[in-house]
Amino acid sequence: MKYTIEGFNQRNAIALGLNSEDLVLLRWFVDFKNTSDMKKKYIKHANDMGYWISYSYLIQELPILFSANPQYTVENYDSLSAKEKMDLDKKYTKACKQKIKRILSGNLSKVLLRNKSVNRDDKGRVKSEIYVHINPVVFKLLISDDITAVQKCTTDTVVQKCTTDTVVQKCTIYPSTINTYSSTTGSKQKSKDFSSSEKHENINLIENNTHLKVNTPTKEKKASSWDKDRLLKAIEIFKEQQGEYFSLLEKIYNDDKNFVPKNEKTNNSVSKFKSRFHNINESFRKYTPEELEKLLKENQNDKFTNTNNEPAIDINEIRERAIDLLQEKINADKTQFFRPTVRHNLDAFENEINEICNELLNN
Repeated sequence: MKYTIEGFNQRNAIALGLNSEDLVLLRWFVDFKNTSDMKKKYIKHANDMGYWISYSYLIQELPILFSANPQYTVENYDSLSAKEKMDLDKKYTKACKQKIKRILSGNLSKVLLRNKSVNRDDKGRVKSEIYVHINPVVFKLLISDDITAVQKCTTDTVVQKCTTDTVVQKCTIYPSTINTYSSTTGSKQKSKDFSSSEKHENINLIENNTHLKVNTPTKEKKASSWDKDRLLKAIEIFKEQQGEYFSLLEKIYNDDKNFVPKNEKTNNSVSKFKSRFHNINESFRKYTPEELEKLLKENQNDKFTNTNNEPAIDINEIRERAIDLLQEKINADKTQFFRPTVRHNLDAFENEINEICNELLNN
């Protein structure tokens, strides 16, 4: 392992239990402490300068150490209210700060030593700050090619301690305890993240057939649990609707009505969307002209006779004229609003004819 990571000996870093994130943060600290922008304080017992690390500034400077900001991962982030955005940003910042604490308190604490400083401000309130300084002995091992020095580091002063405050501290690294996560497990995990061949089949279907990227654990979990055939149909509908977000694809997949067999849809539509023309025709077909005339005469007889029981008008002429007007009304109507309920209902049909006959008589 002759290659260096962030300027540090990779073999010695592994022996000390450091991973790539530790080395990235260490390199940032080494470079930034030499500028005038970092708050610093002399540490008497260490005879060295300590530097105060602003977690908020570190999050901005090293975004590679943390997950993506909510504004890039949360769908419809721009449509959220100011309060919702603020809550998301607070949770994100809190999680990032907790990760910084874990890194600084882990194996990196062998290199970056922390010193707590307690002071009182102008108002007399107690204020504590943590100042970080470099362990020169361990830091030298990281930029050295000598592995034997790493396997046993003995110091003579408090400043040159390895992991504790003991004056003389041995840091023996045995082969069985060497942290190889960065060179083995870590690389396998990265290859899993970036190799589409190892992704779930459903994820490949989504990414190959749409513009969507299944790039979060939540999306991966959902997509992996979906039925393949149902997903293919959902993708077709998603593309027809020119969908933009994963949430729409999920909604389409979960909506059962999108997967009703076509023959069922056809049967339902035939029975549901009967036009008024169909209803009228069905009523006419049930009776012969003679039967219709007889029924209409019986129904209209009382209305169109005088006191001497003699026809006052020509009933046949009125009926024929009424039927003609009804047919003209049907032909002229281009909408779906006129729907006489006359199908299989003679009384309803007669009521339609009666209304027209009454209009003719009134005129």
